[in-house]
Amino acid sequence: MRYALILSAILIAPAHAQQASLIFDGCVDAAGQPVRAVADVSQRQFVRIATEDGRPVLRYNADALPRRRDLTRGFLFAQACARVNLGMSPDGISVADARRADCWGLETLRRSQWINDSADVSRLEADLDLDADEWARLPGPAHPFSLASCRREALRLPSATRPDGDRRAANACLHACGDRLFRCQKGALSEAGACMSAFDACEAACGR
Repeated sequence: MRYALILSAILIAPAHAQQASLIFDGCVDAAGQPVRAVADVSQRQFVRIATEDGRPVLRYNADALPRRRDLTRGFLFAQACARVNLGMSPDGISVADARRADCWGLETLRRSQWINDSADVSRLEADLDLDADEWARLPGPAHPFSLASCRREALRLPSATRPDGDRRAANACLHACGDRLFRCQKGALSEAGACMSAFDACEAACGR
């Protein structure tokens, strides 16, 4: 399975905005190709991973989980993006894979600065007490969330403020660095060691 970085999967209107809203954008697959996010108010699911014209598509209904905070729904979308980005099956994945996608989704929120400290993580995890109906609106499998146990991944994401052309080039460069890091670490991320030193040098060469 080919692994790569999760890039900016989510933008969320600030909590102080007059009308908070969710805007889903920026997901990429394991090859660094954009994954379309399509609003579909007709579907019961909050988010589902579809295939259209041979390409993955994230179809979402932002109103499907009305009891949950915007940040929580944003995390669940980022988790679905992570499954695509990590090359996982659209459905039928193991709980272990789901938890790995949880951690990558959490890291996406950290990089977007919507999760800043352990208190934010605790609040998010507390709001993820999903009932059976809510789990039926998600790709699954149903599983307990243990976000506090996610290690802080050391992968740095390119700035969302870059011009589109520059950002695409930086994304592609960082994807290659991330691929080499995962191969070096055999899929087990660590923030130290020779593999991470090589990643740091690779990232610097990307001109981030």
